[in-house]
Amino acid sequence: MNRIALLAAGCAALALAACDHPDAARQRAEAQLKAVSKLDCPAAQGELTRVSAAADGQSCVYSAEGAEVTLRIVPLAGGDAASALAPLETELKALLPPKAPTTPSATSSGPDGEGESVNIHLPGVSIEANDSNARVKVAGGVNIDADDDRAEVRVMRDGEDDTGRRHRDDGVQATFILASDDSTSAWKVAGYEARGPRGGPLVVATVKAKARDHDGHDLFDDMKALIRHNVGGRPRHGAIVID
Repeated sequence: MNRIALLAAGCAALALAACDHPDAARQRAEAQLKAVSKLDCPAAQGELTRVSAAADGQSCVYSAEGAEVTLRIVPLAGGDAASALAPLETELKALLPPKAPTTPSATSSGPDGEGESVNIHLPGVSIEANDSNARVKVAGGVNIDADDDRAEVRVMRDGEDDTGRRHRDDGVQATFILASDDSTSAWKVAGYEARGPRGGPLVVATVKAKARDHDGHDLFDDMKALIRHNVGGRPRHGAIVID
């Protein structure tokens, strides 16, 4: 199976593993999140070193070799988390613009069997992948869109199911990752990690990095730690690896 199909299957499996399990109720009870009005920005977190902090406590900036992380407060102002985070996604996408589309290869997933493809539709999971791209959707707010040179991962959990009914009490948790080895930009990874109570505000850490693998260290782990330092909650286990 080609690497795009493997990415699709692996991400779907990870997303399903993150769904509720028998111990989820206890973990949610331990994960009550705080509503913050000002950030507490420690001098360092992991490989990140604080380089500036706004006087009003609404943002601070950290750096690591080849990377920059900004921690900020994002109010919901009565809206939903997706709408509040949309401007950040637009800002991050501008850092890694997609390449101009090319004509699909004649050997890409043809009826003669020259290409490989995956087309799976199960309750809560949809995977469509071939030699050049993959589209994965998992119930609960997980979407992956990947091709040979660019991958976009979005995870949004806001305590409601697709019918609008409450089914979790652990607030809003969102992840957005863009990665590209072929980008003409100096940045190869851009994304955010966000967390906060359902009524807001959210504490959001955005990152831009010049390499996918930052000396073997996951910058997203440091970002999550900064967020937990402010809003509380249990660590989120697992990571989506884009290879």
